[in-house]
Amino acid sequence: MNVSPNFARHIEALSPASDAMWVGGMTTGLGLTLVAAFAPLPANGGTMCAYLGLFIRTALYASAGETLQQRGGATIVALLRVGIVAGLFELIVDWWLVNGIANGRLDYLGARDVVLLASPIWMPLAWACVIVELGYPAIRLFGLLRRRLEQPIAAIVSAVIVAIFAGITIGFYEYFAFRAGWWKYGSANAMIGSFCALFIPVGEALMFLAILPIAARTLSRDDRPIASSVAGGAAFSVAIWAGYALAYLLLEFGRAP
Repeated sequence: MNVSPNFARHIEALSPASDAMWVGGMTTGLGLTLVAAFAPLPANGGTMCAYLGLFIRTALYASAGETLQQRGGATIVALLRVGIVAGLFELIVDWWLVNGIANGRLDYLGARDVVLLASPIWMPLAWACVIVELGYPAIRLFGLLRRRLEQPIAAIVSAVIVAIFAGITIGFYEYFAFRAGWWKYGSANAMIGSFCALFIPVGEALMFLAILPIAARTLSRDDRPIASSVAGGAAFSVAIWAGYALAYLLLEFGRAP
């Protein structure tokens, strides 16, 4: 993977302060997800936790350009823009998961939310936060490894580590989402427990193999930040579709649930 001068500047600007923001966002999301999953809340309390977590994380990341100037904030904001665009396009993929497949069909459990196609209105923000929270460590890890390894090897190692991390964390998150009453998946050939089709975390791992090259291309064009973020978000939405489609073909296509 070629590293443009602009992308190199973004890598070098990452700092302990941007690391702390990433940890803070991750901790907020995980903490409120656990509350939604396990705390004795009133009716729809889990949904309230989803909104609160997304609002806090989005506000945190959106403000990074000003609060972390020259300290990695621009990278976080760019990833958020990419994530919002990808999250909007992902609504089409979500519709397919709800209406277009036989095995492991996504079920939002009659969520009392405004619905966009087939998804709760907050789903694009959820994807935006996930893309920040998995894209940031991919860039950070690549920046550290390229000092010790050849750049192509550093890129491959970083992408694979983040992809594995994505697959594992999403597997746990799907359980918490089921516990919180956000969604579950119907019967499939390969299941994790009774709540999640295996092709979902496998698809997440596959799609996040693409986050580093997409981020590198996006961050190479500081002269066109919005256009490059839109292009990056559209590209990652293709990766989302491809990851799920490949995982479904490998684990479910032509098989009985």
